[in-house]
Amino acid sequence: MNRHLKNLDQEIRDHIERETLANIERGMTPQDARAEALRAFGNITRVTEQTRAVWSVIWLEQLRQDVRYGARMLLHNPGFTAVVVLTLALGIGMNTAVFSVVNAVLLRPIGYPHPERLVWIGDYDTFLKRDIVRSSDFAGWREHATSFSLLSAYSRQQASMVTARGATNVNGVAVGGDFWSITGARPALGRLFGPEEQDKIVLSWDLFEHEFSADAGLIGQTVMLEGRAATLTGVLPREFRLQFPKWWIASELQPVEAYFPLVMSARERLRGVQVVGALKPGVGTRQALAELEVMEKDILAQDPNRDRANLHLEALQEQIAGNARPALLVLFAAGGFVLMIAAANIMNLLLARAAARRKEIAIRASVGAGRARVIRQFLTESLLLALLGGAAGLGLARGAIALLIRISPNAVPRLEETSIDGWVLTFTIAISVGAGVVFGVGPAIALWRSNLHGALKESARTSSSSFGLRVRRLLVAVEFALAIVLLTGAGLMLKSFWLMNAHPPGFSPESVLMLKLRPRFANKDAQTAYLRQLVERVESAPQIDAAGVSIWVAYSGVTGFPNDSSANQSHTVRLNFVSLGFLNTVRTTLVKGRWLNDADPANMILLNESFAREAFGAADPVGRSLRLNQPFTVAGVVSDVKYSKLDAAPPPEAYIPFQQLPLLPGLPIDLAIRTSGDPLAAAAGVRKLIAEADPGQPVYGVTTLDRLLASSIAPRRFNLFVLGSFAATALLLALIGIYGVIAYSVAQRTHEIGIRMALGAQRTEVVGMVAREGMTIALAGMVLGFAAAAGLTRLMASLLYGVKPTDLPTFAAVAAALGATALVACWSTALRAALVDPMVALRTE
Repeated sequence: MNRHLKNLDQEIRDHIERETLANIERGMTPQDARAEALRAFGNITRVTEQTRAVWSVIWLEQLRQDVRYGARMLLHNPGFTAVVVLTLALGIGMNTAVFSVVNAVLLRPIGYPHPERLVWIGDYDTFLKRDIVRSSDFAGWREHATSFSLLSAYSRQQASMVTARGATNVNGVAVGGDFWSITGARPALGRLFGPEEQDKIVLSWDLFEHEFSADAGLIGQTVMLEGRAATLTGVLPREFRLQFPKWWIASELQPVEAYFPLVMSARERLRGVQVVGALKPGVGTRQALAELEVMEKDILAQDPNRDRANLHLEALQEQIAGNARPALLVLFAAGGFVLMIAAANIMNLLLARAAARRKEIAIRASVGAGRARVIRQFLTESLLLALLGGAAGLGLARGAIALLIRISPNAVPRLEETSIDGWVLTFTIAISVGAGVVFGVGPAIALWRSNLHGALKESARTSSSSFGLRVRRLLVAVEFALAIVLLTGAGLMLKSFWLMNAHPPGFSPESVLMLKLRPRFANKDAQTAYLRQLVERVESAPQIDAAGVSIWVAYSGVTGFPNDSSANQSHTVRLNFVSLGFLNTVRTTLVKGRWLNDADPANMILLNESFAREAFGAADPVGRSLRLNQPFTVAGVVSDVKYSKLDAAPPPEAYIPFQQLPLLPGLPIDLAIRTSGDPLAAAAGVRKLIAEADPGQPVYGVTTLDRLLASSIAPRRFNLFVLGSFAATALLLALIGIYGVIAYSVAQRTHEIGIRMALGAQRTEVVGMVAREGMTIALAGMVLGFAAAAGLTRLMASLLYGVKPTDLPTFAAVAAALGATALVACWSTALRAALVDPMVALRTE
């Protein structure tokens, strides 16, 4: 078959030669004889293609030709190719990066056995605002529930550990029940402890490598944990990750370094735990929940004083995704908008290029190429560009993913698992091909509508397609509309971020060093003495302006506030046991009353403004009595200060001298230090002071207060960073689009502009004419965009803080900013048009 295809051209030539000789024998001249033979044979190119279509799969041959020709065209226009590939790389790269996160968080199954059967069992605590299950309930479920094949409980646990490197704080998790079976964990070294064992520890590979130099000989040896001996039974593989929900705040989210046995003795039967179960095959969540609710009724019948449980079950993967789903879907949609803008920009470029190539296409058609063949050539070139852009975008996405993980590792659950896998590659190829088809359709339609026969007779100026120009203007208007939606969303998030970071006057968290300790004491007197000496020792160090300690506990069930409408009304408040210098260190201001001093009796406290409003309403609380865990007298009211979570309203908080703190062994102590220089530079000296007093006391969580606050809103910062990047890219592409359309229009109207100026038109009139044309396109897009933004921004209401989705100042600011930048783009092009020499313009074709 290939031999026949190779000989086809020779056979056609032989046929024409024989016909020519026959015509000569009939008496024709050689020239007339050949001309008549060619007329009789017909279009050689068309006959060649029709013959090959009979002999072979012609589309494969044509595809090879189109790809080769398209590649040559792109290589001959490197500037055009580079612009298109870079534009596509931005759009495709951003979409690939976001889809990689969506894939890791929402689509990829949990890396444990039978992930489809794993469920979260929660008992929502309205006081703590999270799920927490009594360990005694978990023990009862594990013994009697028949809907589950496996049940596991876990709880966050930190421990001080002494190694050859010194004392360190270990961020761990206490696990019980069938934890190892549910997770499918296998030790890399040693063994995993059983559910009934105590005083054991299993390390992550990273901690084993860092603290024990990966010495396998230490497996089975004892280490000191919280002052007692514990056996190191095993080490987990490097790739093992805890994929259960982590409820602690973002500022304290650290990789899990160790696993401890969960103590569930009778003494700790009320300990709060988190529970994950594996349903038996064929059992649904409703059936399992119904069984647990029946068991809950039996428990209430035996203990009427117990609070009623708020049980619920849901798929573990859904629980892990949590609040990240709405944000990720919004960002995914925003990425789609950026890709549409990029595709519209590229379609604009290709429409202009198609207009310049009309004569080339007309010549190809005149020698036998049909419209369908030429359109396929255009689409092939578009797909080549799209695949090149997709490859570049994939490289850009890899860098973006690494950057996101580095700057916000705790912003999204499972973010550290984000990678380029098969599904991501398939997605990238799909959107690349889709984008290529989309922006290749415009030039193809313009070609189909054009008169190719007339293109051979027309000048370059008159051959431009008015249809193509109208389409390009429409595309730019759509670009502006999409950019408006993204810019408005980013503006609303930016305003939310600004409101969250608005600090009261005098509050300067960047000058405050924060660190944590977890000392244990034999009695209350030792606890009080240690805290007093700790503050005095730190305050005596150089470059330390003030220092204070804070130990807070949440307190529920407070009743009898003077402002209550009912005597049985219950409240949840925060009791913060502080040294007198703590409030000065974090720059809390006095609103009413006075500060506490050493001469005050033990029952004097300070309230923050939120507590004062809730307890006393508009009345003055100073000097009045209030009962919390004991009777107190209010000495003063201080300002609300956010020093833990920026995106939450300050809770009702009472500041109590730490001398009133009951003995609470192992409770974390926050040490706040205000320095005159760089706070982090002073950290080493503070560590040394603490180590001199207690060598076995590890210091951890060392950071500045502003970084601590920033980490508390890591998910919001992540959303703002990604959406802001999308919006900035969309704005840039939209401005490039309008500049390109106006510049192209001016180039096409150069002759007209010369005539106008030759007839007396002033340069200012030319500037106004061109600028009005561009601003008309921009304003049309802005009107359409704001109408869309008014509806679409309501979908991101859960991502905002203190701002309504239809915030008019934000809409006005976006309109002013985008209008001004569009005017600059139009004005610069208009000035170039006005500077055209009329004599040169009149000679332009």
